[in-house]
Amino acid sequence: MGKTTKKARQAPPLSADRVRTGWQGPAGTRIHLARPQDADAADALLATSGEGVGFLPELRTAIENGTVASTMLDGLGGPKAYRHAASFAFTSQPMTEALTTVCLPLVATDETDRTIGALSATAPGTLIDMAMKNGFGPDKAMALSLFVGKVHGLAVAEHARGQGIAGTLLKRAWQVYQQLGYYVVYGSYEADRDLGAFYTRYGWTVHAPGEPFSLDPIALPFRLGAGDDQCMFTRWRPRR
Repeated sequence: MGKTTKKARQAPPLSADRVRTGWQGPAGTRIHLARPQDADAADALLATSGEGVGFLPELRTAIENGTVASTMLDGLGGPKAYRHAASFAFTSQPMTEALTTVCLPLVATDETDRTIGALSATAPGTLIDMAMKNGFGPDKAMALSLFVGKVHGLAVAEHARGQGIAGTLLKRAWQVYQQLGYYVVYGSYEADRDLGAFYTRYGWTVHAPGEPFSLDPIALPFRLGAGDDQCMFTRWRPRR
């Protein structure tokens, strides 16, 4: 008889409750969607990761009133459900508020419920602006926020570093984006911080300082980049 091979076990689909209540993380932490009581500490942590990094004001407001990521949570049933939830959000409220519903702020809290890690993933504002400058109508440009995400900031408290918390925040964010059907998530960091090995270890492609990346896979006729002192990092959804 021939050998049988075991199929790799797939993680069960995420639910809104799972994202809110979170997952057990390293060193006794819990990884979950940012709550109102996490906002101050998470914002302060993100500010340590680079100049001007922190929650955007409208995102901070959405965290505090509990509406952040609401479209993403409603869309976890699959890409079709996500598009339906986004269509409602984008037509029923001001655009700045609607965009906060497709932003994903995650935190890591310790055994005393203290926030010791934070990740802010947002709609791709720069990409939306570039699309409009290249002739895309507002609706098509805004739709990019359902296919492309941006890691705006990632930070862990100094005393808690080296335990895999930052990597776990990235992993869980990517899990949410994959289930929602995103094509690519990207971000950037200051080149002198030498974070290339970290992002590569967790499955991201790191680009050379000042090097843009192509958006050909999603048929956009321009590239996205940062300054010469910045390194972009990207992760594309695997081809099926």
